[in-house]
Amino acid sequence: MPEQYRWQDQLTIDMIPDGMSRAIASEIGIDNFIKLTKLVGGLTFYVPKPESILKPARDLCIKQEYNGYNAQKLALKYGLSEKWIRELCQSDHVDGQLSLFDENN
Repeated sequence: MPEQYRWQDQLTIDMIPDGMSRAIASEIGIDNFIKLTKLVGGLTFYVPKPESILKPARDLCIKQEYNGYNAQKLALKYGLSEKWIRELCQSDHVDGQLSLFDENN
């Protein structure tokens, strides 16, 4: 550990200023909070909402579960419309897969 951080093991949550810093440290732990301060301390940056971070994983799960007939079930499960489920699942064209509407095949 660098000399300048040798005392970090003595840091407690009460030593961190009230507000967002303390809330974050409480949520992720002091060690992770210190890592975060080393990474982005002093910077202003945007933290996206969880929904936007988790959307690709959600969409992947939907595509894996979709069988062509269960759009309503998936819509209820994921809180989306049936139309959105169908559009999401039909937007993926698999290379080498023939289309019923492809005039070149």
